[in-house]
Amino acid sequence: MEFTALFLAITIALLVAWRGPRPVAIGLFAVILIACVATLLHHATDRLTLSF
Repeated sequence: MEFTALFLAITIALLVAWRGPRPVAIGLFAVILIACVATLLHHATDRLTLSF
């Protein structure tokens, strides 16, 4: 679910970059980049319960 939201946010940022003002596009990109890093860290720190 969160990956779908990130993908849609990136799509919106690309549309804003194409048609909208540059500072808004850069701000959206920064927010999305922080969200992507937070998602990566969230999933990278999950414990894997492996039973062999």
